[in-house]
Amino acid sequence: MTKKWAAPFLISLCGILSDYTTTFYALNFHTGFYETHPQYSPVWAILIFWSAITILTLTLPKKRPWNLCIIGLASASFIGAINNLLVLLGLFPGIVI
Repeated sequence: MTKKWAAPFLISLCGILSDYTTTFYALNFHTGFYETHPQYSPVWAILIFWSAITILTLTLPKKRPWNLCIIGLASASFIGAINNLLVLLGLFPGIVI
C-alpha cells in the first residue's frame, strides 16, 4: 500500500507523464503541431512540482483542507495533457502565436 505522503508525488508524476505522452504523440504523428515552449522538459516539470509539493507538505499543517490543497497542486500537472487532448480532438485551437 502506498504511503499517504506519496500520493501527491504519484499523482503529479502521472500528470507529467500523460502530458509528455500526448505531446510526443502530437509532435511525431500529426503534421502541423509544434511545441510552443521549446525548452520544455518533463524532468524540469517533475523537479518543480515535487519541490513545491515537498515544501507544502513540510510547512502546512497536516489537517484535511491543507491536504486537499496539496492534492490539488499535484492534480494541476494534468492541465497540459488535457490541453493536448483538446487540441488533438479539434475542440480547442491551441495557442496562436
